[in-house]
Amino acid sequence: MKVFKLQEITQSKQQFAYTVKSNSSLMLVLVLAKSIDADVHVVVRLTGRGASAKVIGLVVGRGDHKITIHTEQIHEAPETTSNLLVKAALYDDAQFSYDGVIRVARAAQKSDAYQKNENLLLSPHAHARSDPALEILANDVRCTHGSTTGKLNEDQLWYLASRGLSPKQGEALLVRGFFQHAIAMISDTISREKVRRQLWQTL
Repeated sequence: MKVFKLQEITQSKQQFAYTVKSNSSLMLVLVLAKSIDADVHVVVRLTGRGASAKVIGLVVGRGDHKITIHTEQIHEAPETTSNLLVKAALYDDAQFSYDGVIRVARAAQKSDAYQKNENLLLSPHAHARSDPALEILANDVRCTHGSTTGKLNEDQLWYLASRGLSPKQGEALLVRGFFQHAIAMISDTISREKVRRQLWQTL
């Protein structure tokens, strides 16, 4: 069974919990594009052999808002797969904090888990903190995690300016490119276009 979920973050505190059973798959897309403080907790539990989950988080932070996302990828059964990507573009004085953990139980041999957080700082006052972690009890698994935080490429901005784009237009184009890879991963065509329009309106 394949399950697709698109969750828009509209409240200050939201929790999402999913259980994926044997030979089933989940695609979860989280979108935070409103100017709000937010504390989001996501738990995905893989309980049956062959279960898989893909989690995509897309965040636009503005003003002086504080946004926190916690994730747990819990592998309880063998031959399970999870793939998580959280991307945040931060303007003004926005603060973003991500912490996520991959937990692999002793019985979850041959599990494959991936977790990545990418942050783009669009103001000298914006701040991002990333804290991915692994807790692995099985000995035959493949688990990786990582994070990056950076600014827009000045050479790319200069190139776009040389082609007649204003600084604001050039910035918006590069931020769209930053999100595009993750948006392209969304399997549902209608939801993919909805997410794209929603984010583009905020840039």
